[in-house]
Amino acid sequence: MKIDPTRSWAAVEERLAATENPRHRQLLQVLLDHLEAEATKDFDRLVSTLSDDPQYHFWIPDAGFDAGPKGYDAVTAHYTQLYEEGRNTVQYDIERIVVDDYCIVTEGVFHQVYPGRVLVDRGLEVDDPTSPYALTMRLVLFWPYDDNGKLTGEDSYSDGLMFTPERITKLSPEDLPDSYADSSA
Repeated sequence: MKIDPTRSWAAVEERLAATENPRHRQLLQVLLDHLEAEATKDFDRLVSTLSDDPQYHFWIPDAGFDAGPKGYDAVTAHYTQLYEEGRNTVQYDIERIVVDDYCIVTEGVFHQVYPGRVLVDRGLEVDDPTSPYALTMRLVLFWPYDDNGKLTGEDSYSDGLMFTPERITKLSPEDLPDSYADSSA
């Protein structure tokens, strides 16, 4: 598996190019900016896509609770930790996009690179804590927007518990994008 972060926003670019509705184009552009900024560690661009009080909902399957950060400070702390841990290298193969005036829904297969040490910190056993691993899951994301076209949060739903052995794949250097060395520093 070769992780290609540009695939995360390729479907959004394609949909944006085919969309005429100005409001839908605005929301798609904000989503595109958000995905690119997250992947490239452009923190200022990333937070410029957010409303003043974003509410993230990470619904945990089989557990019945939401683990997402709430409020601007908690959400920005979430992204700071994401960057510090080197977890911002993702490939989201978006298969479906639904757009209305206040929400975008994306669905597809999500691959997120985790340094082995981060998995160990989360209680997983890996054969090499110095190697990167991919966490793979099917993911549906609801991206709600306010009247100004800013993201008011993210609501994520996956197809099962995240950190199970069958979802984790050890990666070789050839599996990583050239940008990975920068993203894990």
